[in-house]
Amino acid sequence: MSENRWVPVAEYLLNQAYYRVLSFVSFHAPLAESYPAIESLVAKHGGKLYWVVEGRVAKWDDLEVYPGITMSIWIFGGPRNTVYARTGWWKAYVVDSAVKSVAKLLGTYGE
Repeated sequence: MSENRWVPVAEYLLNQAYYRVLSFVSFHAPLAESYPAIESLVAKHGGKLYWVVEGRVAKWDDLEVYPGITMSIWIFGGPRNTVYARTGWWKAYVVDSAVKSVAKLLGTYGE
């Protein structure tokens, strides 16, 4: 069987998901085609890949992006695209900012 054509794209975009500020990365590959490509990367990057909602939403926990550096990503999409979203981006960029804003408003920031 020949290698899935989406394997190089799926692997390259793992780095993009790690470095992007909001960590969302999408590519124009149907999820049904890209998921098998992503499955083949588990042997190289480790972690655990599983469906959360069969055929629509998956999660890849503790994949190694670089030696000693891991992340977890959500994988979702449909018939036209696949999206990676790094787990925890909202904590670092949305929730943390909101908490600091409220703390500044209440005068408790920095205490």
